[in-house]
Amino acid sequence: MISAAAGVASTRAAVEAATEAFHQALRTNDPERLFEYVADDVQMMPPGEPVLRGKSAMREWYAAFLSQYHTTSLILADREVLVGDLWAVELGSYEWGLQPLSGGESVVDRGNYMQVWRMHEGGQWRFARELWNSSTPA
Repeated sequence: MISAAAGVASTRAAVEAATEAFHQALRTNDPERLFEYVADDVQMMPPGEPVLRGKSAMREWYAAFLSQYHTTSLILADREVLVGDLWAVELGSYEWGLQPLSGGESVVDRGNYMQVWRMHEGGQWRFARELWNSSTPA
């Protein structure tokens, strides 16, 4: 029999593996890998934009983003991961290095984020919701 603590540790490890793979795909500008971790009914709330609803809307947003910028670095700090049976919430701060494809100097966006992850069939954790706010002036 698995103890409750061992079950929570196992769930936390699975969530951490999914979030790390997702963020690594973001760091390497790899949309195919990134969308392996995205739920079909995802909702994403980028700063200063309307809510994106659904995987296809997020794909369109990300394709437009990658046509303008490539990620050069992504540092997540002050992370707190709260794990339940079927849901996990990740809170933290970010520093996102971006290179404009049109040329010019790199920019760094800093702010805070919250991601919600949901367990799907087969025990796969999927990115379900995100909200982030930039602390960097426009």
